[in-house]
Amino acid sequence: MNPSSPSHAIDFHHILWQFKVHSPDCPIEGLTGRLLRILPYDAAVELKRVWGVAEDGGVVEVALAPALIPELERRWPLLGLERREKAVEPVEARFGLSDSWMIVPDREPSGTHPSSEAWDHLETELTLFAVSRLTRLVAVHSAAIAWKGKVLVVPGRPEAGKSTLALAAHEAGAAVLSDEYTLIDPDTGLVTGWGRSVRRRRLNGPAELIDIAVPSEPLPVGSIAIVHHDPGGDGWHPISHAQATIEVLSHTICSRSRPGDALDAVLKIASGAESVLGSRGEASEAIVQLLGLLEGRGEGTARE
Repeated sequence: MNPSSPSHAIDFHHILWQFKVHSPDCPIEGLTGRLLRILPYDAAVELKRVWGVAEDGGVVEVALAPALIPELERRWPLLGLERREKAVEPVEARFGLSDSWMIVPDREPSGTHPSSEAWDHLETELTLFAVSRLTRLVAVHSAAIAWKGKVLVVPGRPEAGKSTLALAAHEAGAAVLSDEYTLIDPDTGLVTGWGRSVRRRRLNGPAELIDIAVPSEPLPVGSIAIVHHDPGGDGWHPISHAQATIEVLSHTICSRSRPGDALDAVLKIASGAESVLGSRGEASEAIVQLLGLLEGRGEGTARE
């Protein structure tokens, strides 16, 4: 019998009451702390458990206070992670939330009022669990911006400026498909975006969630911009299809687990796209040049 499972949860207050009834002469001062050290962390917290099954069969378990389930549903990946209400084994990962951060449930104390940062971390981990286990589409860590029937793909690591560029693209009238992942069909080379709210980072506090990402039919890639924000940088320059392939592969999630699909997918988008590499200045100015590149205007060199 597992005392930490939902059907055998330990009533912490009942234990204290029984102790006082059967041992009236024994002081209970300090007993609370001792019980917390010997009982499972979530003995006094009822948890609702949900399981997610990825496309490759991998399973993640999420255990949260029941009042948090609606927010979990809002942040659940729209693709690649089927939600189940009944237990599925074997479980590869277990996620929960304290009031301040993401935790392993039943091993660390769960909370009822998680911070926005904790929610963002949980959403990021669920998304990564899903995209890394896709079996057909290939996910690239990049923004995807649609303009006049073609897509500008902007690969980059976290904090490279993808979200800022996506916001600027929206202001310029382009359609933001994603600020996080571009999904490539390795058979056709057409792409879609991973739909989620765009994140605007703040110096202090949680990121602001902005609902500007839109769904789209699969579209061809017109340009690839491997650029990061550096106001004092030298700008960007054109690169060959071969170099673009290498650069994009370094941001491809399944490059090790599905190397054949990853290479096929990246070759298809890189071979038909005009690609640039380097740094950019302010997003509002850079996006105008990059959308021009997507239309075939310019030589792929950033203006000073």
